[in-house]
Amino acid sequence: MAVEEVTWAWGVVGLALALIPAVAAGTEVFARKVRAGQYIRPEGPETHSRKAGTPTMAGVVPLGAVGLAVGLAGLAGAPLTSRTAFVLVACGVGAALGLVDDVFSQRRERSQGISSGRMLGLQGLAATALYGFSLLLPDTALVVPFVSGDLSSAALPAWAGFLLVAVGYPGAVNAVNMSDGLDGLAAGCVALVLGGSLPVVGLATDVGTVAIIGAAACVGFLWVNSHPAGAFLGNVGSMGLGGLLFGVYFAGGAVLVLPLLGGFLVVEVVSVIVQVGSYKLTGKRLLRMSPLHHHLERGPVPWSHWLPGVEWEEPKVVVRLWIICALFVGLGLLSWLIP
Repeated sequence: MAVEEVTWAWGVVGLALALIPAVAAGTEVFARKVRAGQYIRPEGPETHSRKAGTPTMAGVVPLGAVGLAVGLAGLAGAPLTSRTAFVLVACGVGAALGLVDDVFSQRRERSQGISSGRMLGLQGLAATALYGFSLLLPDTALVVPFVSGDLSSAALPAWAGFLLVAVGYPGAVNAVNMSDGLDGLAAGCVALVLGGSLPVVGLATDVGTVAIIGAAACVGFLWVNSHPAGAFLGNVGSMGLGGLLFGVYFAGGAVLVLPLLGGFLVVEVVSVIVQVGSYKLTGKRLLRMSPLHHHLERGPVPWSHWLPGVEWEEPKVVVRLWIICALFVGLGLLSWLIP
């Protein structure tokens, strides 16, 4: 690494460290000023009723901080490229979709704003637009898990490139959104997975700059979002972070290992799919409640289910799932190192 790269890389690290208390303080101010309170879905855990009214949509603080900090890093000499722009656009589009959902939720005074079908349609349109943007990116060496050598993105057929975006973007956005059900869970997991991307995409790169800044913003948000949460990400925050996660891994050439490093987020999505499938096929739920993190929580449910729960308190569920998330990050890095 050149001396100049080392210099601004350390500058980015310093900026990220300064971002942590700045996001924490900004989130606390937002929580005091915002009038948007969280609505709790009636079929959720009974223990979550006390969370009703907690300030939501606070995800605009860490996301806004990411955009500002990336701009400052650019002024300090960090490279800002078309790949950087792709990451920020992917993040911004996810945040915009989440914001619309949050606004509808507030107006209708219920936990869900836009219907799932319409949201998937909007995400599909967003993914199509992002695919068009991706065609403007320079050729990138794609890391293939457990395989030596890289795959050129330019060598991919058009249909394969489209599928990577059309499946990967909504998948990442919804995975983070689904994991945002316990205090600190989503923000902590995104910080871990963004941090895990750095060995693959590189710290001293355009995409690495955004990754470390994004991870720091998540850590700062955790100061307020940890149990008992003083503010929630809202869909604007969770979907924006999902877009950020996808953007970093796609633009950094690591999108094929994202399902491994972000394996816990994949498990969360799969738990919802199998829950719905179990109920439709057998008339009985597989889990006490989905996504998986709710299955592990303490509290009764009024319906029968196949698998017994473990009755953990919320903070214990969150920390143990962080550990599982970290293990998946380690597995993903092994898939990159072993070949």
